[in-house]
Amino acid sequence: MWKIIKEDSDDLGFAIKCLFSQSIDLNEFKLWIEQVIRDMPIEDIPFYIFDLADLDEEIDNIYNIIGFVSSYSLSKLRRNALTGIAFLRGIDVYDPPVSKEKALKALKKHPEIYQKFQHFFPFVELPPL
Repeated sequence: MWKIIKEDSDDLGFAIKCLFSQSIDLNEFKLWIEQVIRDMPIEDIPFYIFDLADLDEEIDNIYNIIGFVSSYSLSKLRRNALTGIAFLRGIDVYDPPVSKEKALKALKKHPEIYQKFQHFFPFVELPPL
C-alpha cells in the first residue's frame, strides 16, 4: 500500500522530491502515479492522484492540486543524493544545489536513496553506483 494520503504521505512526498530534484521527469512521475493506481484499491485512492495523472508542465502547482505539502523530509545530504541520481542518469540538471561530484558522493554515502528510487521507479534504468 502506497503512502499517499495527507496523514501518511511519505511515498507521495518522496516522488515529488524526485520530480523537483530532476532525478525524474514529469512523464516518469506520471508513470509512478499509474503504478500507484494499479497497485491500490480504487476506493483508497484520493481524487488528487487522478488529477496528478493529468498534470501538465506546471509542476509548481502540484501542492495546489493535492491540497497539502507532504510532511516527508530528507536531510540535505539525502536531497543531494537525489540530485546525484539525476547526474548519474546523465540529466543536465538545471541550477543544481551542489556540484556533480558532491551529489554523486552523497549518493554513494546514502545507497538507501538509490535503492528507494529503484523501488519507486523500476521502469527507470539506473547505471550502477
